[in-house]
Order: sequence, then structure tokens, then C-alpha cells
Amino acid sequence: MNACVARTGGALGIIGAALFIGGCASLIAPQIIAPQPGGLEASYQRSAGGKLVLADIAPYIAVHRRIAVGPPPATLAVDIIPAGNYAMRLGTRQRPGCTTIYLTGPAEQALFASLDRECRAQHAPSMAALAPDPPRGPSSCTVPPVTAPLWQPYRAAIARLRRTTPPHGTVILRPGYGVGKLSMLPWALLLAEAGYQSILVDTRAQGQSSGHYVTYGALESKDLVQLVAALRKADLIQGRLGLLGDSMGAATALLAAPHLEPLAAVVAISPYERATAAIPRYARLAHWYAQFIPPASWRAAEHRAGQIAGVSLTEADPINVAPSIRAPVLYLQGEEDRVVGPAQARQLAARTPHAHLETFPGLGHLQMSENFAGLAQPVIHWFNRYVARDHQAARPPPVGLPKGMHNALAMSGCVEY
Repeated sequence: MNACVARTGGALGIIGAALFIGGCASLIAPQIIAPQPGGLEASYQRSAGGKLVLADIAPYIAVHRRIAVGPPPATLAVDIIPAGNYAMRLGTRQRPGCTTIYLTGPAEQALFASLDRECRAQHAPSMAALAPDPPRGPSSCTVPPVTAPLWQPYRAAIARLRRTTPPHGTVILRPGYGVGKLSMLPWALLLAEAGYQSILVDTRAQGQSSGHYVTYGALESKDLVQLVAALRKADLIQGRLGLLGDSMGAATALLAAPHLEPLAAVVAISPYERATAAIPRYARLAHWYAQFIPPASWRAAEHRAGQIAGVSLTEADPINVAPSIRAPVLYLQGEEDRVVGPAQARQLAARTPHAHLETFPGLGHLQMSENFAGLAQPVIHWFNRYVARDHQAARPPPVGLPKGMHNALAMSGCVEY
């Protein structure tokens, strides 16, 4: 589960409240495993400003692949961002109940130097929010068409910022439920800035990947093992391998870890201990009517959902495989998380042979998924310690937003649990 679940309606948001209150497992089960296509990339495609941001992000991606996994068959969308001195800066803006995260860099500033603030406001509102004095009133500007001559120097500038020396290692990033790989782009760029090659992946039945069912790690963890094998065969993993996952992505990383050798390190942000326990906990927080479904109906619905998907959802319980994980695991957990509480994090850490748990007061599940600034230092320190081939400590990217610069990405979250 992750930041955009509330915005996309969630796995249980499609069916009517009356049907849920009835507690019929046959009605609930298909929604539990319903695919979550599109993700953040699809939402960005719906506006002129969003399309501009996607075009802005594209030059950072050096390799795009579609990799087949299964059974059951699915094709995963994979993007690789090389290590680079991109000079990205991370910042946040707060308003009541909402947080917006921005990533900015000098390449963006150069690209949009020809546009005045009114144009940025009209075609990409998130850009205007970065200006020291955002304009008021309508704009009559005309944005030049996005042609090859416009983008060529921009792509060349980013290419020059890439590292010419081998990266410290490779980190595969696993997104949470319903948001897709773009939600992990801040981590990809922050890790790239720290010297790591980052690999973004849409899990099956989510984002730009194919597949019919979301199984909360039961199938996704097997896909991850196959994905790593395919990337190694194509010589696309450089140096030691690390995994970083958020929520469902963290649980998937833990489930796959015992089957990935060599694996240098794992960072797990807010992983659930048992998918079958987390699904109703999330549903009760995200949908008022879910609280009326009795526990027996949840158990029946989860069992039926597994039958439909051809796998038991009890296979998506990291607590069962934690003792078999040989790689060191860093658990990061918000103390106010009502989907995955500190007690569950302590259970996972206690059962993991080489584990370290850090908790963060006052943060809930979604706040942790967007706390890039607060988690950057422990995450990068962990990978420096266990993944970096030369063990040289790379500094975390500086936090703070230069004024008047276009952002490579803006992400907003206004719901918390």
C-alpha cells in the first residue's frame, strides 16, 4: 500500500458499500487482487504540465527494458538510471494536511530558461510553485513545441553528468501498492547522486507492467528472482546488489531475499509482516464500510482471492521467511503507522538474523513512503556499508530547494494513516 492508493480508489474502492457490508467473499475477493495499471505515469499523462515533467524525466533513464517473468506470464517494465553527479536537490512544501516533495536540478533550469514564470504556471503548475513569487492571473504565453532540437542539448547535458567510473553498486527499487515505479524516482535519483546505479521496476499488474492479479508479494517475489537473473544475464547489474522497497515493495524484497545470492543488503520501509493481516487493516482505514466486514468474511475472501490468482496469499507473509534472510536488513518504520505498526516491525526485525530497526516518531504509513529527506541518510549509509565495493562513504544529497528552478518531479500526498 502506498501514497496513491487513496487517490486511485484502492483495491476495495470499486465495489459498492452495500455489497461490502453484506460481507460476501465472492464479491470482495476479485477486488483484493484487482490489477492497478497506470500508476503515477498515467496520472501525469493527463495534463500538459504532467507530460512535460515525464519528458523531463526521460533523459535520466539510460536503459528501458521489458522483461518476461512467470508463470503466470507477465512482462515487467524496467528503467535503469546510472550513477551521476546530477546535483539533484530534495525539498518539501507543507500545507494543512498535505506535503509536496520536489526534486530539482541544474539541467532542468537550463532546459526551461527560455520559459517565463507565466508559462511555467500555465503548463506545469508544480514548476510555478517553486518560484519565489508565483504569478497571479491568467497567462497568454505559448510554450515552444517539444522538438528533438530542444531536447538534444538537454539529454547531452545529463549524459555529461553521468559517472564515468563504475558505480558503487546497483539498487533495485520496489514500489508500493498501486503507484508504480515513478513513485520511487526520488530514491533512484538520490541514490544515483550518491554513486549507485538504480533500477526502477513496475511489479506485475501495476503501472506499465502486464499481469492479471496483484498478490502482495506471493507472485511478485518470484518475479523479482527471475528479474535479477535476467538482468545479470544481460550484464545490467553492476557491482554488488541491494534492494530497497516501500510497503508492499518492501515485503516483496524480503520474500525474495532468501532466494537471491549474492545479495548484499536490503532496506525495507514499512513492510507488513503478513499480507493477510495488512489487507483488512488498510481497507478499514481507507474505506469506512470495510469495518463492517466480519473477520470470517475477510478470511474467506482472501482464500478465494488466492484461488482466483492461483496462489495462496499466505505465501506473501515475510514473517515466515525472515529467519532465512542472510543479507543484512535495515527496517525503517513510522511509529504512528496504522497499517503496519511498530510492533509488527519489531517482530520482523527480531526474526531476521542480521537486522537493524529504526523508528520515526509521529510518522504514519504514507508519511514514511514520502519521507525521502528524513530517510536519505540512514538508507545511503546502509548501502555504503554493505553494497559499495570500495566502502567509501558517499554523502547524502543536500536537502533544500533552490528558488526559481524547475523540478524533475513533484509528488503530493494529502491522506494519512
